[in-house]
Amino acid sequence: MNAELFESLLYQTESEVLDFKLDQYPFEGANDVQKSEILKDILSFANSWRRSDAYILIGIEEVRGGQSAVRGISKQLLNRNLQQFVHSKTNKALSFSYEELHVKGHLVAAITIPVQERPFYLRQDFGKLRANAVYIRRGDTTGEAPPDEVMKMGLVSPGIDPQPALELTIANLEERRIIGKEIFLEATEFAMPESNSIPDYGKASIRPNSGIS
Repeated sequence: MNAELFESLLYQTESEVLDFKLDQYPFEGANDVQKSEILKDILSFANSWRRSDAYILIGIEEVRGGQSAVRGISKQLLNRNLQQFVHSKTNKALSFSYEELHVKGHLVAAITIPVQERPFYLRQDFGKLRANAVYIRRGDTTGEAPPDEVMKMGLVSPGIDPQPALELTIANLEERRIIGKEIFLEATEFAMPESNSIPDYGKASIRPNSGIS
């Protein structure tokens, strides 16, 4: 995240890839219910259907129909503390980053959540969040995904294109027979002797044809 990207996001509206927070999340010294707010938002964006990174911009007042206003934050967080907190709660490692930077003379923060394999959920109840519930971002709101949608998350991840596999099959077209998927080549190597090791037998003599006429 840099200031240029941060400012460009201010012209967009809240969606499955963007959220604005006016105040910093309660974290240091906060109780479980308060800390579950940031956990729920990270989980919901990680589980959302999207093809690009998602961002939570903190210290921003949303302005619909225009550029959102930079207000700044008064409390700071440490990325390593937030990482440890989230990873201790989720069913598997969740990739995200927390950064603080200065934009338009204000200290602001951004949480970046890349596209990754899903679903993510809590192993145990925490604060106002339930274990095994898959929270998901829909537009500018957060909800719970039903079981059939959770199943689809495990089958395909948005933005992660499967790598094509190239397979070769060899066949005898005349006999209409499949030979196999592998081919083995054999070659005989001949080594020419050095020129000075070849005997010199001289020039061949040419005899005229002899015959009786």
